[in-house]
Parts: sequence; structure tokens; C-alpha cells
Amino acid sequence: MEKLLDHAERWSKEGWSTMWKTALVRLPRAVPMEALRLTSPQGPHPFKLEIPSREPRRKIPLYVFVPPVKFPDVDSGNIEPTPHTFPVVMDYHGGGFYLGSCLEQAPFCAKLCRELQTIVIGVDYRMAPIHKFPAAIEDSEDAALALLDPEYPGYSVLRAGIADFLRRKWFETLGTPDDRKKGKVPLPPVPQIHLDEARIAFSGASSGGNIALNMAISAPASLGMPAWPCVIPASYPHPIPLLLLYPSLDLRQLPDERLRRENMPPLPEKKRLDIDNHLAATYVSREMSAHPRASPGLVDASVYLHKNAKILLILSGLDTLWEQSEIWVKKVEAEGRIDDMKVMRYEDRKHGWTTIPEIALSKEERKTRLEVLEECVRFTDVAWQGRDPVAVMNREMGDNVKAQGNSELKHHEEEGLRFTESERKSFESDT
Repeated sequence: MEKLLDHAERWSKEGWSTMWKTALVRLPRAVPMEALRLTSPQGPHPFKLEIPSREPRRKIPLYVFVPPVKFPDVDSGNIEPTPHTFPVVMDYHGGGFYLGSCLEQAPFCAKLCRELQTIVIGVDYRMAPIHKFPAAIEDSEDAALALLDPEYPGYSVLRAGIADFLRRKWFETLGTPDDRKKGKVPLPPVPQIHLDEARIAFSGASSGGNIALNMAISAPASLGMPAWPCVIPASYPHPIPLLLLYPSLDLRQLPDERLRRENMPPLPEKKRLDIDNHLAATYVSREMSAHPRASPGLVDASVYLHKNAKILLILSGLDTLWEQSEIWVKKVEAEGRIDDMKVMRYEDRKHGWTTIPEIALSKEERKTRLEVLEECVRFTDVAWQGRDPVAVMNREMGDNVKAQGNSELKHHEEEGLRFTESERKSFESDT
């Protein structure tokens, strides 16, 4: 009840105009868990887990994707499934900090989970208009601390939640459904698992890309806020893949202030643009929009980007965020960190095409969507092997990383891509 009252009080302060505009844009993008049977049929599908936040009595919802495992014989005394050690990807959905859902990212997260045998965690961070900057960043950091910091309250909760989920999965493999229902099958022991903190990654699309980059930067004291260190310790010695899909890097620009490229379709109706501007401004004030935690593309990469960060940057050509990303690429190059970044440019793709359900995409869009997912898998895999994924991709592919929208270039498994059978059939039927 206390939570509901707090929620109602916050809404009452926003005004009717903000309330109806938020409802208008959020409802069409609501994705129930049941819809994953259609949007992400190959799975795995996530389970929901809540971890403590830095604020007393508040929880942060997570959507946790766990790869399939093989359980031992329950009578053997062995409590380690195969595999029992998992790398971890933290993922952040898009939506301008005021809409969106972790489940929109399910096909992307499930792909990483299957291909890399990794646990993928979608962070259901707080959003505007109720929760202002830096609430989304704080929630995302709390989730990262639950992964990395044994002293943080969420550390044990995260591991216990995953182990309990696997225990329930193990139980489902024992006896018959009728025996389990009648209580004739005892619960197996809690499986022993390990999260491999030497293999972590952060991913995000649009505003989620902003958050993913935030996890690998420190912020100097600015605009009345104290210095804000990186959540990943400076001494962390392993490569940190950052998968940034058409990220929002500079929040000083409202949607209608961004450059529209010549090949983009006409502006949307003025009313919708007004809504986007209105709600975007509810996340961070114009005065605070230049803060490096709000606009992480403004920080000096030579000083404030974690020394082991490795960035895969995916750009959409039909996107008002293209210009600020290209400015950022030049800035990173001038600051001496371009060797830690690989850029893939898709001139003829619209913003968000990698998260839009396949049924709404053209054949070419589906091809490049699969290509992006495969490159995210490969980039992360190479980094987790302890190799430099940027150097590997530059050496093997130069500026042409796979097709990049060029229908005359094909995917080939001998180049290191791994297809599921259904993906292969789908791809071959399209070509």
C-alpha cells in the first residue's frame, strides 16, 4: 500500500498532460510475458527476480535469461549442473527513458544467452516522468553491483535467485507430472552455480545504449553533483564488451532538435513530436542534460572511459541519433581510444530495427538484424577469450563487417558464425 501511495503522489505532481501522453506512448509497446512465444520463439524465456536497491524498502526488477543446462543424477550427490559457471551480460532496453520494456529486448537477449551460454539480465530500471535522472543510472548500477560487489546486498540475492530457478527446472525433469503434482517427488538440492565475474558485458539499444556506456565511465564533478566513479573497479583486468545499438549519447538535444538526414522520411505529425519532446524533457532538466551521466558521449574517453572497455557501435542511417554518434566517434578518435571501438553503419536501416518484431520487418531488415545479433555474439565471445575484439574484427573484415545491409554479401558459417537450424532455414528461404 505504501508503494501505491508513493506512486500516486508522484503521478499527481506531473499533471494531466504528462499522464495521458505517457499512457499514449506506453500502451502500444507493452509486451506481456506470454507474447514471447511469438516474438522470441526459440527462447530461452526469462524469469523475473527482484534485488534490493540502494534505497531502503525498494526493489529492482530483473528479467533473467538462463541458458539450458544438463542436470546430474539426483542420487549421485553431485549438485553442479553442466555448465555451472556462467558469464553475464547486463542489458538495458530503449525508449527514451520514459517508455519501453525489458521484454522488447527478448530476442536479442535470448540469442546472446543461447549462443554464448551466458546469463543475460535485463534491468527494469525506473523511468520518467515519475522517476527523474539519475534514477535509471542508479538502478542499473545497483544491478551491476549485485554482479560484482560481494558486499552489496543484491550480490547473494542474485545468485540465490538463479540457483532457485535452476532447482525448479531440475525438479521438472524428475518423475512424472502427476507424481510431482501429488508430492511423490522430493525437491532436488539447490544447484551450485558460479557467475564468472571475469567475463561480463553490457548492452543496450537507444537510451539503453546510454546506460550501457554509463556503466563503463567515471564522471567528474559537474553541475553541482560530486564526482561519480565507474561502477567497475579501475583495477578490473579483463576486457569489457559494450554493445551499443544506435545509442542516445547527448541528451542536450530534444527529439525535434536533432538533425534529420536527407534520406529520412518526412517528420511525424506535429502532435506526436510534441509528445516526444515533452516526455523526453521529463527525464532530465535542460540544465542537467549536459551532465556526463546524462550525456555520456561528452566525457573525455582518454580519462573517464574504463581502460578495458571494448565498444561495438551499431548505427542506423534512418535515425536522428546518427549525427551525435558520428560526432562521438570522431571525439573518441581524437582522444586516442578509437582502437577500442568498432563501428558498423547501416545507412538504410531505421532506428530500433533490431528490436522490432520480425513480422514487421522486410526481408532485408531481417537479414541485417540477424547479422547484428551475430556480430554482437562474436564481438563478446572474442573479448571473453581474452583477445581484442576490435583488432580481430578490423583485421578480418576491415570496414565491411559481414553484409552491413549489402544483399550481395552473404553469411557463411565457416567465417565463424553459428546458426540454429530454424535461423538457417529462415535465412535461406529469404535469400
